[in-house]
Amino acid sequence: MRKAKGARVYKQSVVNVVILLVIFALFAYFAVQFAQNFSSAVSTQRAQNVTDTEFVYLNGYVFRNESVVSMAAEGVCDYLVDDGERVGVHQNYAAFYSMEGQSRDKISEIQSKIDDLSGRIERLKSGASVSGTVSGMAHVNHTLSTSYYSYVDSVLKGDFISADGHGELVLGALVNYSVITGRDGVAESITSSLKKEKQDLLDGIGASGEPLVSEEGFYFFRSADGYEDVFNTAALDGLTPEGLEELAKSKAGKYGAEVIGRSVHSTKWYVALPADEATCLLFSLGTSYEITFSGEGNKIIPMTLENICMDENGDGYLLFSSRDLSAAGNFDRDQSVKIKMGTVSGYKVPSGALTTVNGERGVYILVGNVVNFRRVAVIGEGHGYYVVATYEDAQSEGSVSNTPYLNINDLIITSGNDLYDGKLID
Repeated sequence: MRKAKGARVYKQSVVNVVILLVIFALFAYFAVQFAQNFSSAVSTQRAQNVTDTEFVYLNGYVFRNESVVSMAAEGVCDYLVDDGERVGVHQNYAAFYSMEGQSRDKISEIQSKIDDLSGRIERLKSGASVSGTVSGMAHVNHTLSTSYYSYVDSVLKGDFISADGHGELVLGALVNYSVITGRDGVAESITSSLKKEKQDLLDGIGASGEPLVSEEGFYFFRSADGYEDVFNTAALDGLTPEGLEELAKSKAGKYGAEVIGRSVHSTKWYVALPADEATCLLFSLGTSYEITFSGEGNKIIPMTLENICMDENGDGYLLFSSRDLSAAGNFDRDQSVKIKMGTVSGYKVPSGALTTVNGERGVYILVGNVVNFRRVAVIGEGHGYYVVATYEDAQSEGSVSNTPYLNINDLIITSGNDLYDGKLID
């Protein structure tokens, strides 16, 4: 009898344990359901209008129709036209002074002095740009006062490089003062003095100046980079993507002291931008695009797409042109650019908020304390976000779906766990 009683007690204990385990399991189940249905761990962001500009970023090369300009032998050059100035047929654009037998250092020293004096004379000529108003005179007086004391201070410190710069400002201010006050003789006197100093330097070379005369019209630039024969417009004829890659590997040519600049024979210039097939297909021939040249101080130039070249391997390049030579006369050959493709307007949606439900792309929003799903039509993509069509634009496209589109000021859920349509948020 005792043994049977002990067995009944054991069975009852097992039943109690099982019941307890079932209770714990039910408790855990309901706890999970509560956490899923009443969790408040969500973050939201209102749907607001945004206008986004799309850019394509590429690297490319500048092509110009140009050739180097050389003197007959080693010597120095007195430029008679400004940098980038149009030179007519049979026009004197420079004077050549032979210095054969002199060292390169000596020639360079004399050329630097000539260029410095020419620059100072040109700056004096343009110094009369300050208006003869009270504000113009105030500007002149301020420049004279600050620059003079800065000049003296630099001289006392032995900083003659800074002193030269401050001295130039004082000189320019004196010229402007003479123009505003009607005492033009000051400017004329200083200019005459500089011209005489320059002429004395040229006379001291021991050779008379030989004029350089143009045989045809061109634009003259005082610099040459060694790529005049590489990135020349003639190279664009039949150029393949592989050929452009080979040109990009070319090294700049080395010129001697006889090269004094380059002649550009057309205002039309080009930039060739290597790009893959997918990028090339984004563009349309004959269309004008706004291109920003980051290597040139973010200068923006409208350019027309002249050619899209692609090969069987999916490699290609875009060829743009412009007739604004003033914008590219001294551009470096290697350029990083961004091309404005257009703008899109819509709602900004964080990338992490976008999801797909039953084959429809959209986002979850919070309406009161209930999660709802809203469709979106993606029209643009940025760094970490999408631009989706406004409610009105999306609606106008028409759809057989009954799921509403995202609307202005909807609370987009940007983070949350186990989201679904109809979930309650406590």
